[in-house]
Amino acid sequence: MELLKCEGLRKVYGAGDSQVVALDGIDLTVQKGEFVAIVGASGSGKSTLLHILGSVDRPTEGRVLVEGTDVASMNPTQGAIFRRRKVGLVYQFYNLIPTLTIRKNILMPLMLDRRKPNQEYFEQIVNALGLGDRLDFLPSQLSGGQQQRAAIARSLIYRPALLLADEPTGNLDRKNGEEIIDMLKLSNRSLNQTILLITHDEKLALEADRIITLEDGRIVSDHLRNRAHGPGL
Repeated sequence: MELLKCEGLRKVYGAGDSQVVALDGIDLTVQKGEFVAIVGASGSGKSTLLHILGSVDRPTEGRVLVEGTDVASMNPTQGAIFRRRKVGLVYQFYNLIPTLTIRKNILMPLMLDRRKPNQEYFEQIVNALGLGDRLDFLPSQLSGGQQQRAAIARSLIYRPALLLADEPTGNLDRKNGEEIIDMLKLSNRSLNQTILLITHDEKLALEADRIITLEDGRIVSDHLRNRAHGPGL
């Protein structure tokens, strides 16, 4: 089932001699349940692509369809609501609210919509991410790896159509970084979560089922790895 489709995606910053083409004709399709890594050198357009897919930024040209909805045509208010309900975002920096407990940080997307959580699903997420005994702690009382796990839990609580992770291990040491990738793989397997991982680390990219390489705003390689998923939870 097709979940994401990009058609003729271009993003241009500036004008005249100072014009920079960040994305130059991206055509991309992602199926539901895929775990895709997007790699490329600094300035290749990786983060620009992620921001447009998550409706944080708008393309200069082209369309972005998520579950058939044209994300690129949304105004800022519509985009914010769409992100909260359909797109999970995980960044290098955890962006947790320091004065709220881990429990409230995770539940924040639901609280903003005045929705009650599915307790069974909540417990499944926090237990899978090893946060069951940290829910009443403040972010400052957790390690960097634990805070990133909380950020992942927050991104999953709404059962998003798409999880976008932008260098989620960039602020962590190797051990914690590998654990975060394991957590993403677990959510992909056990929840059939569609994931796009932006990374400059080719070793981490090899954990994905499909690797897309960007260069100068264009897709230069799209490699599907033949690997079966292991059992979920």
